[in-house]
Amino acid sequence: MSTNISNIPTLMGSNFKAWSQHLRILLGCMNLDYALRNDEPSAIMATSTQVDKDIWYKWEHSNHMSLMIMQSGIPETFRGSIPEEKNAKKFLDAIGERFAKFA
Repeated sequence: MSTNISNIPTLMGSNFKAWSQHLRILLGCMNLDYALRNDEPSAIMATSTQVDKDIWYKWEHSNHMSLMIMQSGIPETFRGSIPEEKNAKKFLDAIGERFAKFA
């Protein structure tokens, strides 16, 4: 199985389901789907344990990379119609709502 980002089809609206499936498979194979499977952890504080910090950093890395990969597969013409979001899971949900009528 190839984990090449170029294997994700460009989102064209009518292909949202296939785009989403390819994206989730790729992120899973790259071990970057943590932010899609888990809610955002609490912010790091002075009292945070090392485990809390490790979880936050893992989520933050996954979230950042997931957003970059998702955005790379969305044409400029669609980007303006999708609300800006800093959370990968919420961003994917917003895209799904936008293109659900095409599914």
